[in-house]
Amino acid sequence: MRISESEAKIMGLIWEKGGPVTTDWLAQRLAGTEWKATTVLTFLSRLEKKGFLTITRQGRQNFYQAAISREAYQREETESFVRQIHGGSYRSLFAALCPPGGLSAVEAEELRRWFEGGAPGDAE
Repeated sequence: MRISESEAKIMGLIWEKGGPVTTDWLAQRLAGTEWKATTVLTFLSRLEKKGFLTITRQGRQNFYQAAISREAYQREETESFVRQIHGGSYRSLFAALCPPGGLSAVEAEELRRWFEGGAPGDAE
């Protein structure tokens, strides 16, 4: 499921923290924005409804925690992009990213090793 740019900004902060956060914690980090507390609460509520957050109430305070990892979200969004824009073809995606002659021999070799199961930059 997609999230808006504003929701992604909030999720980015929560993912970076790596644990539960409070509204006050978020408000401190979002102080430079024009968002009011009610706006942040609306985004948090939407993220919870979309399954991105869990909310735990302790006393009078809510704690928000990521229900999906950043990596899982990135993977899902990338797969959706490849399906929608490139008809599910990773070859089409790589062709769009790397036109002929766009990669150096070293980069091409690193990608070849990666496709064969190693990590880019691994020595053979």
